Amino acid sequence: MEEGPGVGLLRVDGLALALTDGRTAAERSAASGEPVVLFDLALDYATCSRIAIAASDAGTTAAATGLFTALGKRVSLLADLPGLAVMRTVAMLVNEAAEAVHHGIASEDGVDAAMCKGVNYPLGPIAWGRSIGFATALGVMRRLRAAYGEDRYRASLWLQRAALAGGGA
Repeated sequence: MEEGPGVGLLRVDGLALALTDGRTAAERSAASGEPVVLFDLALDYATCSRIAIAASDAGTTAAATGLFTALGKRVSLLADLPGLAVMRTVAMLVNEAAEAVHHGIASEDGVDAAMCKGVNYPLGPIAWGRSIGFATALGVMRRLRAAYGEDRYRASLWLQRAALAGGGA
């Protein structure tokens, strides 16, 4: 889903902000016709102390840094890469969990329990996929695959079906 001018962007103090969806800030800017600042996924934006951003230009980087600093957040500036850091990692975890469920290696609840209890994740990957929306995770995986052309970004059939079924946010 490509966006037209202004679609999918939050405007605050003249800034066009958007959660990363796998496209770069430069791609989002070209689609919307205006400078864009992407912010990375966080478990809870209200309580997180740091926000990671990438911008399509230096002017919006400074403005977004000022805005988030005024909101009490420390800001990490990321390179304008597909999926940024946390979203790409979460999408890949969701995809790998979906593949395990698809092949009958574990149930949805089993995968989540293993990751929460085994590696102390705050959410299991299936729960996180529901939280952000399986379609969002799928979109990030597809954009990573398009950008890098690597098999590790191949979307699980289970994830594709869950996205089509409308699972998640």
